[in-house]
Amino acid sequence: MIKKKKKKRKFQLQPCISQPLAWKPRRILRPPKRFEDLFARYFHRQCVKCSKTPQNPIICLFCGELLCLDDCCQTQQHVQGSDRLLHTSEMESHAESCSTSSGLFISLTSSMILVSRGRQAAIWGTVYLDAHMEEDRNLKRGKPLFLCETRLRWLEYDWADQEWQRVYQWFNMFHSNVFINYIRDCHLHH
Repeated sequence: MIKKKKKKRKFQLQPCISQPLAWKPRRILRPPKRFEDLFARYFHRQCVKCSKTPQNPIICLFCGELLCLDDCCQTQQHVQGSDRLLHTSEMESHAESCSTSSGLFISLTSSMILVSRGRQAAIWGTVYLDAHMEEDRNLKRGKPLFLCETRLRWLEYDWADQEWQRVYQWFNMFHSNVFINYIRDCHLHH
């Protein structure tokens, strides 16, 4: 049997006109191990937008910016084709600019994680637990709180999949005061 020599083909690489996008999931900032360190870093700092110390301070878990959940930083715009005004909270505006309309925030006054999706918001739960692995919602008991790695992984999983399995009630941000009151009273709603 006579063996034929295989001809080697020469492949030329075509120049790439455009490179594919390198998609990277938006990563959550790593919170400090102790909640009191987070609290001390941000408490009594002024909001960049209104230059006031927020009554309901929240921190973006993507960029670390301090925001007001209060009405002082709401923006208003006319609804197209209507005389109605649309109020947008700072949380909604920031989520739109920082993470394309879905955002994660931590409330300094309650340790709760807040999820923002367009015009809706919800309380996810907390990633900080006391030494007995219990929540101290709204910091009522005054116990030191520590970062729970398991809950942080749950949050990262929920964010990556956008499933929000641990969210039970969504609030329309047209009524942000209702949401603020719910955060304030969330220790009553286990």
